[in-house]
Amino acid sequence: MNSPLTNKNLKFAALAAIFSLLFPAFIPKSASAQTALQEIRQTGVIKVGIRKDAPPFGYLEGEKWQGVCIAGLESFRADLAKKLNRELRLEKLETDLNESGEKGRFRSVTSNRTHLECGPNTIMADPPTGVAYSLPFLYSGTYLLVKPENKLRVNPSGFLKDAVIGVLGGSLTQQFIAGRYQLANQRIYQGVAGRETGVKDAAAGKIDAFASDGMLLVGEAMRQGLTQTQYSLIPEQPLTCISYGMILPANDKEWQETVNNFIRAQSSTDLLEKVFGSNSPFLPMSVADQNKCI
Repeated sequence: MNSPLTNKNLKFAALAAIFSLLFPAFIPKSASAQTALQEIRQTGVIKVGIRKDAPPFGYLEGEKWQGVCIAGLESFRADLAKKLNRELRLEKLETDLNESGEKGRFRSVTSNRTHLECGPNTIMADPPTGVAYSLPFLYSGTYLLVKPENKLRVNPSGFLKDAVIGVLGGSLTQQFIAGRYQLANQRIYQGVAGRETGVKDAAAGKIDAFASDGMLLVGEAMRQGLTQTQYSLIPEQPLTCISYGMILPANDKEWQETVNNFIRAQSSTDLLEKVFGSNSPFLPMSVADQNKCI
């Protein structure tokens, strides 16, 4: 038998349930999750995800992080510190393409391991659940890196029948090449050393071509010390147009607007020149691709 107190509680619960159905707007909502800016104000730390295999965006030189993302995010940190009127520091956390692990670039953001991820993230019309993209901060296109002697034989306008084209596993380029060159043979390169090995193999003629974003191909070739006589990028016009954005949490509009306002105030060419100098090959490539694609 229920006690009078229990009966009273049951009646109250029943009335509350009926009231919530009739007047849902009056039921108090639970506190929303902490936003990125709220957490940054409290901790003084901006958690940023960086790929270490993606020059010129992010890469390790010994133990030191380098690249466009590092320089850009340091400027963002200084700008946000002024607005929040407190000292801030960047916590740089490694990310990758493997979404089954905790370092996955999208998973790192949705799990709040990072507040944002900066890298060669192609802005997609339908992003994965839980994430959003910032405004574009750099532009590029898809190219094939080939050994100069193979430049005439590998014709990107044709079917590339039986050609061996290297791609990075899990990338959008892998999907594009599979659809565009169905008669070619893909060679999948995996892991953080995948692009490094693929570029080496293509420049040495071990495969016919390695496909990737032009900025990444040039960045990796430069990192390996290859000169422009040791590799070629084809075709002259990019196979696809690529705009890069930061990966951000989808449900945090204030944070998205904070990042976007910073990007609006920046020049991608100024950033590239600051990091690599006025004679960098990234400057004409980025400007040319942007003009071709927009």
